Amino acid sequence: MFATGVKAKLTARHFLPNESGPESSPHNHPYEVEWICITNGLNSSGYAVDISMMERVLEEVLGAIDDVLLNDLPYFQNRPPSLENLATYLHQRLGESARSEGAEFTTMEIKIWESPTAWASYHE
Repeated sequence: MFATGVKAKLTARHFLPNESGPESSPHNHPYEVEWICITNGLNSSGYAVDISMMERVLEEVLGAIDDVLLNDLPYFQNRPPSLENLATYLHQRLGESARSEGAEFTTMEIKIWESPTAWASYHE
């Protein structure tokens, strides 16, 4: 199996309605988002997934939510915008966008780093 990945920064704004203290009020987090695609083999050009396409799609998807209050997005109307739920949201959006561009992969993972030592992820 082969893995290809890219990463980018995201300023996420949110609040967690079921929490108390600072997490219950709107605030920002500087996250780093990793997107990893896994394939069983290589294409005719000798690579698993086109990195330039991944970078472009990641920039587009993150750009649409950068510094936007996540709680206002329809996806988060019935679920808290936790790190895990954000990873799931990004997994859906990135997968849809990449596949619409013809990308083929077996599985993918979204890992969101909250700090240099703490992260959450979602994969198929």
